[in-house]
Amino acid sequence: MVLSVTQIRDSEQFTMQSEPIAPIDLMERAANALFCEIKKLSEHLPYKKYMIFCGAGNNGGDGLALARLLTTAEFSENDDVTVVKCFGTARLSQDCQTNLQRIENLLPQYPNLKIEDFSPNLVIEAGAVVVDSVFGIGLSRPLTGYFAEIVKFINKHKRTNSIFSVDVPSGLFTDVPTPSVNVVVEADRTLTFQFQKLSYLLPENSKRVGEVTVLDIGLRLPDNDSFRPIAKMIDLDLVRKLYRPAQKFDHKGSNGFGLLIAGSELMPGAAVLAAEAAMRSGIGKVIVHTTARAANVLACRLPEALLDIDANDCFSDISLEKLNVNAVAVGPGLGKSPKTVNAVKNLLNELHSPLIIDADALNILAENKTWLAYLPENSILTPHFKEFERLAGKSRDDFDRIEKLKEFSQKYGVIVILKGANSAVAFPDGRLLFNTTGNPGMATAGAGDVLTGVLLACMAKGYPTEHAALLAVWLHGRAGDFAAEKSSQESLIASDISNNLGSAFAKITGNRIAY
Repeated sequence: MVLSVTQIRDSEQFTMQSEPIAPIDLMERAANALFCEIKKLSEHLPYKKYMIFCGAGNNGGDGLALARLLTTAEFSENDDVTVVKCFGTARLSQDCQTNLQRIENLLPQYPNLKIEDFSPNLVIEAGAVVVDSVFGIGLSRPLTGYFAEIVKFINKHKRTNSIFSVDVPSGLFTDVPTPSVNVVVEADRTLTFQFQKLSYLLPENSKRVGEVTVLDIGLRLPDNDSFRPIAKMIDLDLVRKLYRPAQKFDHKGSNGFGLLIAGSELMPGAAVLAAEAAMRSGIGKVIVHTTARAANVLACRLPEALLDIDANDCFSDISLEKLNVNAVAVGPGLGKSPKTVNAVKNLLNELHSPLIIDADALNILAENKTWLAYLPENSILTPHFKEFERLAGKSRDDFDRIEKLKEFSQKYGVIVILKGANSAVAFPDGRLLFNTTGNPGMATAGAGDVLTGVLLACMAKGYPTEHAALLAVWLHGRAGDFAAEKSSQESLIASDISNNLGSAFAKITGNRIAY
């Protein structure tokens, strides 16, 4: 779940009142979660040295409590823990002051514990774990002067040290864009509490937040209908609720028939990739409407697909009544010849059930924006960033793009899957979800065609359009993760994603697949 700063503050207050739990004890709970995660992440180090930069607020209090736990932990007698006070002239929060006093009381007992004031002459040993606990999620202005120097100092050691940020990299805004000129800690990993933050899911902050781990500290949310998060996450728990397992007496007809309008003389592979992905996602039958030359490639590569060959050397016409299908996808590898443009227009006029629109079909819509008004309700559009820009216009930043995404979905009554890292899915009722699967290796030609095929299968099998979109996005990303695990992200190609869809389904059902 993705919450705003205000919503997170409300959840903290609600938790403290409803459990009840004192603020200092909630801070201790957060520090324990940090301790467990940082010990796990640093367990490969034979000799551990921790440098914890602590600010004057509650984020600094978390860091001070973490330092105490690292100092007093069993088998930590050989570990060095250094607290770097980054207070400046700021007044300490009450809980930060309490945790500072607690760790100062340990100094006589633990010779490996040090507490120092920040200085640019501070020495950080190569290989030390650097913990940034200077500023929290409430920061609303750029760092300057003393605090900017602290952040620059931390970043200077990025090449030789692991940098972990507590809750948020210091200097980063969580609810609004952070200008590229702002000084921000460039964390290797951000250990955030309970909820994702919108900033962490957007490309512009990728180098600042690094890998994100969400730590459960037991925060509760008010149980009322008026509470609405910024977004939710598409994760395994969600897709398990949506997934419908195969039944003993299922047959080809009950698994649905899908029509894929794809491929051309120059791009027959797009049709192959989409059709194979549909077959590997459990569709009963896929009919590929394509050109004669593309059909020759399909017949060789995918004998399971049925072919419906266009009379011309491009997509120019189709008879939906004759084909009798449950779901339709259009776009991969089509090209944009005048006949194809006209055929897409006719398809929109003829079809009144939700349609999956990808690739060249999206680009045709972008060049004929008045046709957007005729999209069947709850159709699924799958643009990447550039395709979406052609449809909705340029964005000032990633936050603005997300707003445009929601507005576009609501305006035209369609589901939009904005493809990329943390693919975002927008719904006509204003809901937004981010995907949790996938990896950079999937930024390769044809990966989007595979997603179209998975969507087609889910729609043809009778999933509600909303469920089909969420399930397909997760499956597509998880299959890509399995493919990368087997070889590498660098060597991943689109067909590897299709080949690992079985493992992705098995992850949902809990069945084991032997590699």
